[in-house]
Amino acid sequence: MAKIFDLICLSIFFLTTVSAAAAQGANQPSEEKCGGVVYQAKEVAQKAKITSKPTPTYPEEARIHNISGRVALTAVLCRSGNVTDIQIVKGLPFGLTESAMKAVKKVKFEPAQTDGEAVSQTMQFEYGFNLDPPGHRALAKEPVEGRNVELIAVVGLVCHSRDVIWPLIKTKIGSSYHKDKGEQDLKSLLAPGYFDRNQTYLRVEEGERGGVGLAFILKELPPSTPCQKRDVQ
Repeated sequence: MAKIFDLICLSIFFLTTVSAAAAQGANQPSEEKCGGVVYQAKEVAQKAKITSKPTPTYPEEARIHNISGRVALTAVLCRSGNVTDIQIVKGLPFGLTESAMKAVKKVKFEPAQTDGEAVSQTMQFEYGFNLDPPGHRALAKEPVEGRNVELIAVVGLVCHSRDVIWPLIKTKIGSSYHKDKGEQDLKSLLAPGYFDRNQTYLRVEEGERGGVGLAFILKELPPSTPCQKRDVQ
């Protein structure tokens, strides 16, 4: 009787362990692999032909941080018709690399061929993510009052820290733009006496999605003591 009880307990433990492992595996991202031989483009008789290459989305966080650049990936155009074995050659932060990988995964193609049969081939993909820098975009067209604030940037910081400047700006990304609040933010930036009042101003620019971007163009006054210059922001 004791042996039967032990066997039942062991079976329950085994089933519980397997179920937990399966559940854990289901939550883990899986990277599909292409089985068999994978060729370089120069090794096949007929190269793979791209029939559809979706454009990646520009993540909101990357827009907020004004990130531009290039993402380069390699992938296998598997003879099965799926894009597999995606590898990062050059990435970008704030979700841009992940966005490019999702776009590659959706690529449609006709597999490469050798001796009249479909074969797997490697290919490199590049995606450019470019935004005009704040302060150089088109001015927002009227009406601007009440439009969504998509981006806030400060341009021209050399000696002063962003950590000191940003708290002075009360308008937040995602809020509605109001001229009086924008003017108040500009006054708050000028109050400490860091910037030239005649050359510091606010540009309200067209956003990417129907809203506006706020670019605070700052002209620092000569510091009373030499500062350690930082990259202009």
